[in-house]
Amino acid sequence: MTTHLIIPDAHAHYQFDNHRFDTLGKFILDRKDQITNVICLGDFADLPSLSQHGEGLSFEGRRLKEDVDVTHDALKRLWGPVNRYNARRPKKPFKPKTVMCLGNHEARIDRHIEHNAALDSWLDMSILKYEDFFDEVHPFQARVTIDGITYSHYFASGVAGRPISGESIGRTLCTKNHCSSVQGHSHVFDHAERVTATGQRIFGLSAGCFIHPDYVESWCAGTVHYWWRGICILHDVDGEGYYDRIEWITMRWLERHYG
Repeated sequence: MTTHLIIPDAHAHYQFDNHRFDTLGKFILDRKDQITNVICLGDFADLPSLSQHGEGLSFEGRRLKEDVDVTHDALKRLWGPVNRYNARRPKKPFKPKTVMCLGNHEARIDRHIEHNAALDSWLDMSILKYEDFFDEVHPFQARVTIDGITYSHYFASGVAGRPISGESIGRTLCTKNHCSSVQGHSHVFDHAERVTATGQRIFGLSAGCFIHPDYVESWCAGTVHYWWRGICILHDVDGEGYYDRIEWITMRWLERHYG
């Protein structure tokens, strides 16, 4: 059996400090005897300089270099405790499987290139350096199945491709996907379970977010109060899409114990 630690949308942003990644890095190292997989659900980088939501004065001072620099800093802080631990113990390192499912904020890079063809072959996703920190980096909207659980930044609600959302995301994930599935994107927390006709227990999980507590932008000003900030851990995953125990840990708790 394995244990999955899930990091939902973190939105590293140049206007907000990255201290939360220090606390999470310490926590991951502290749980090294339990954690076998670390799955990031995308939107790790916010990339506001490439946003298509706004123009003019609202974009004053935004620079791609600052967006990339704060993302690199967040990655170093997150994995710093593990890397320092492994440097001291090269014969018995802590090496969980690490997976990144790219989100729509990372996809801003591709959209920017599409509208600025002169940047093709010069600007691409490699500027974020995710490959230096994750074993697998999967494209935006790709579905990744690990031990019978399918992960993606978000799942589509129908042929129009809109993200599953609403007040009962967990239930909708079960009824639409017919398998255990986990997504980010909405920043709200919701969990539901169902049993299939064959007797297999499945679950749907909207995992919240790991955004700075003070983060507010124009696109989310009316919904930020719905967000749940923290991480989720699925313990003893059986390989068939179910677990023996689920742990929901708030950012506030991490700050109190590891800040």
